[in-house]
Amino acid sequence: MADTSDLNLDAPSDLQDIPDVSMELIPPPEGTYPDRASLLTSVQAHGKAHGYNVVVKSSSTPTDKKPGRTAKVWLRCDRGGQYRPRNGLTEETRKRKRTSRLMDCPFMMVAAGNPGIWTLTVLNPNHNHGPIVEKPRQTPHHKAKKGQITASPYDWPHDATFTPFTTGLLIIDMQRDFCSPGGYMEYQGYDISAAQAVIPKIQRILNAFRAGGFPIFHTREGHRSDLSTLSARENYRSRNNPTGLGIGSDGPLGRLLIRGEPGHDIIPELYPAMGEPIIDKPGKSAFTYTDFELILRNKGIRNLVVAGVTTDVCVSTTMREASDKGFECALVEDACASPDPSLHMSSVESVRMEGGVFGSVTKVDDVVQGIENFKSITVKKLAPQMGAVAA
Repeated sequence: MADTSDLNLDAPSDLQDIPDVSMELIPPPEGTYPDRASLLTSVQAHGKAHGYNVVVKSSSTPTDKKPGRTAKVWLRCDRGGQYRPRNGLTEETRKRKRTSRLMDCPFMMVAAGNPGIWTLTVLNPNHNHGPIVEKPRQTPHHKAKKGQITASPYDWPHDATFTPFTTGLLIIDMQRDFCSPGGYMEYQGYDISAAQAVIPKIQRILNAFRAGGFPIFHTREGHRSDLSTLSARENYRSRNNPTGLGIGSDGPLGRLLIRGEPGHDIIPELYPAMGEPIIDKPGKSAFTYTDFELILRNKGIRNLVVAGVTTDVCVSTTMREASDKGFECALVEDACASPDPSLHMSSVESVRMEGGVFGSVTKVDDVVQGIENFKSITVKKLAPQMGAVAA
């Protein structure tokens, strides 16, 4: 039997996330994608980042009778200014279907394509509502235990061995070619503002690790000047952009991604101090064709806090290989960046999946707090010894 109380008009609380005056919400950029899955992932991540949800409303696919039909997917915003009638619904069902009952937002896109290429077109960029504001979840105060830092899906490292004897900071590819105007990344046609935005975050971690006496490692991606470390495919790939320029081409910062050139070097804000190893790598992973693993084994390091660029390429590749080699990694999500926010978000989530398949995910504040906790514990342990010496 239906709950009669559910037949009333919507309560004011049901409408509190719909402002009287709609706000401009930024639509995803139109463009092409290699397949439907990557298109949907990018579009939905963009919507989430800008305060709205994108859902599939309908689709059409080729059939035996119409094999030449182009596959299409119509995408809508799942919000709007009207409620679907809820007569006859129980209170429990009403709550479960609340999000789906909001409709009639005019925003609409269509994705169409055949195998190999999908095109996104924005049909109506307007919304009749403001951004979705998620209420923060009330969670019990969580404090990581001694020897760990707060992270997800588990506090890191799993065996509570967060010490300078086992744990190091790895800063990946914070080079001028990736972070400065006129470098390799700009010639690839990408915005470097995300990489520049994380520089202060990485500075903060770097200073904390130095103050705590933890080992620090830096990487640089680049090739020999004669291009003998550059494969034919990578050479072709790096030039597959509107400028036609790639690895080895001349630029304002010297030859792009070539060792010894100004653009290959690490940015001044994060420049290595004396004794901090620099790992020069010819590819994406810090382990491939380098002596990085040997350095870590000799120092007894088995835990790596990882920051740098780009989250979806060199950072992710390094973490995956580190995991297979038995090292435990913590990705600092707000100290990493990708040119495309959706790629950054999906890479971060890929670490968390399956209980932390490639490690764990943490934030700058939690890493710095972990170092402060370690320093305070060390001081307490040393205090009795220092007192005995003074006596």
